Amino acid sequence: MTMPAPPLFRRLAALLYESVVLFGVLWVAALVYGLAVGQRSGIADRHGLQATVFFALAFYFIGFWTVAGQTVAMRAWRLRVVDARGQRLPLWRAGLRFLLGWLWVLPPLALAWGLGLEHAAALLMLGAWIVLWAAASQLRADRQFWHDTWAGTRLIDAAA
Repeated sequence: MTMPAPPLFRRLAALLYESVVLFGVLWVAALVYGLAVGQRSGIADRHGLQATVFFALAFYFIGFWTVAGQTVAMRAWRLRVVDARGQRLPLWRAGLRFLLGWLWVLPPLALAWGLGLEHAAALLMLGAWIVLWAAASQLRADRQFWHDTWAGTRLIDAAA
């Protein structure tokens, strides 16, 4: 069964739309956390806030991928994530895809932190990395993102 990857433009547009949706999701998670612990500043108890944000992201992505195979943005852009056989993702595979998805942002952020770069330089490095990471999918015959390949998942056209 061939499941060609949707065009790169659609996948990146869904990623951009996802960031807008996640702004609201994470705002609510941060608000609930802040109210629960009486947090008055984002700097105070930031590790607890970071852990809350991480788990909110995990719950959002893994939940949508295992139940519907699509997040809100993926539905809008007619994308679906499936396993290599075209089936719905089991919980462990969705979790692996979530963890490997951090390859979109962690390497440049870790490097920027290690080099002591200012925020603007770190954001520039992050942007360049995202462009390179997305373009690297074009090196593959199936055009899938590398984290999908390593997780045993595929991004497909939901309309097909």
